[in-house]
Amino acid sequence: RNVDFDELTVKTDLYRAIDDMANSVVGGFSGVISTASSYIGLHERRNSGTLRRITKVNPARTPWCAAFVNGVLRENGRRGTGSNAASSFRNYGSATSSPAPGDIALIRRRGGSGYHVGFFKGFVNKNGRSMVAVVGGNQSNKVSVAYYPAGKVSFRRI
Repeated sequence: RNVDFDELTVKTDLYRAIDDMANSVVGGFSGVISTASSYIGLHERRNSGTLRRITKVNPARTPWCAAFVNGVLRENGRRGTGSNAASSFRNYGSATSSPAPGDIALIRRRGGSGYHVGFFKGFVNKNGRSMVAVVGGNQSNKVSVAYYPAGKVSFRRI
């Protein structure tokens, strides 16, 4: 379904309010999305040392999207899956069809073979298509915001 800007703004404001309440009680999602976003631009070769500290793997040699998610969760005092496989997040937390910023975004790869994982940032409409903005690692060999068709993404509440 396509979301127009006004609806997206209302949803984003609502999620922020919920996030602020959750953050004051249990740490919320803002810490996770803020931490992940703080690493945007780090490249697997040029910033290998920093990414190794976060992911505990060599990002130039290992698929590291799940290691990045686990590292960010760990930095926020949350337990991850302990696996470097994106598919390990298929049963993490609880499924949700109403994701909030910081929830897990699990993207089905083209052709149906495997997954990619990152953090939900928001829904956007790009060229008439409903897309999901995801903050994640190993997106074009770096930490970035990437956009995926909404129909290819499932969400897990952290």
